[in-house]
Amino acid sequence: IGLAAIGYAIWRYIYTETGVKRIALVIGAVIALTVLSFVMYQPYRAWYAQAYSALDPWKGPFTPIMSYFTMWGVFLLIIAAWMAWETREWMAVTPLSALHRLKPYQILIEGALILFVLVLLVFQYIGTSIGWIALPIAAWAGILLFRPNMPDSKRFVLFLIGTAMLITLVVELVVVRGDIGRQNTIFKFYLQAWFLLAIGSAAAFTWTLPAFFQWLPGWRLLWQSAMILLVVGAAMFTITGTSGKIRDRWIIEAPRTLDSITFMEYAHYDDFGQRLDLSEDYRAIRWMQDTVQGSPVIVEANCVEYHWCTRFTVYTGLPGVVGWNWHQRQQRVFTSTWVEGRVASVGNFYNSVDPDYMQTFLKTHDVKYIIVGQLERAAYTPEGIAKFDQFEGEFWREIYRDGRTVIYEVMP
Repeated sequence: IGLAAIGYAIWRYIYTETGVKRIALVIGAVIALTVLSFVMYQPYRAWYAQAYSALDPWKGPFTPIMSYFTMWGVFLLIIAAWMAWETREWMAVTPLSALHRLKPYQILIEGALILFVLVLLVFQYIGTSIGWIALPIAAWAGILLFRPNMPDSKRFVLFLIGTAMLITLVVELVVVRGDIGRQNTIFKFYLQAWFLLAIGSAAAFTWTLPAFFQWLPGWRLLWQSAMILLVVGAAMFTITGTSGKIRDRWIIEAPRTLDSITFMEYAHYDDFGQRLDLSEDYRAIRWMQDTVQGSPVIVEANCVEYHWCTRFTVYTGLPGVVGWNWHQRQQRVFTSTWVEGRVASVGNFYNSVDPDYMQTFLKTHDVKYIIVGQLERAAYTPEGIAKFDQFEGEFWREIYRDGRTVIYEVMP
């Protein structure tokens, strides 16, 4: 966007004796901005490890057309109405005799139309239907850019709209290598498209309002009704989404509260072939929140994603030997073996009965508190868990006990 803006501004507003000189100025400015961007960004680039740097073809499933309208419907209605009016105004002041001016470009125009149809057919062939929406709107915006005497503000908005439409098409064709499906590809690219369309539709809505009163009554009623329906529908998500989330409750008996930990008092969790009473974890976590000072390191059970492990680090904010396994590996792709090594060392610590290994582990990771709850007793071997009573007072001391949940403090 920056390169397009600076190139267009120089071409449009810097007048020179020759076109060659103007082209040279545009090229020089584009090169200068590119070089400055890379040079000034270099300190960040030098220290940032970009692991997700390749694209793969996306084979599907593709975005359903109704999901696409759910996401972009409000923006698209505003934009389409404005562009339709701009097109109507352009045609109203363009006599048919002006069409002869396009004669020198006939082959180019026909080639562009053939290419346009071929691209639509390709989208249809691969199985994505949104190409029939996004590509025509992007092309429409591109054509309107050539309207004579159009203010630059409108040209800029059209450029944003066309760019956003093309972005939504990109994620139908490619996916970032290493993504989970294409969830992060959609997330990151749709975020950019959202900003562009939000800005574009806000401007388009402002420009449409004065024209609205010049429309025929039927068109006014249709646009007004569609706008009310879509805007109210979008606004209703705040209510329906909240009520849906309230109904989607793991523990029905838990009270409605903003305290996200309260559910544990009422919850049970089945894992490792055992049923865990989470109220014990609740009371132990509350005790740590009220008692522990500073940010000492704790060690607790670590397991594969979407299980109950690392719950003390989650709910107390205290650092653990290793965090959520996948996020840690995802954010440290080039050193993910370090994370895997830590995960393995946590399991080895709980299962080990070797005093030297246990002491080395605690010292290496500067562990202050050890959690031995129902989860640890279910996840690790009975011999490994038995050592906590065996070495009580030698390597660690018990500072909290509630049922089968014990917290130990490592001896200095």
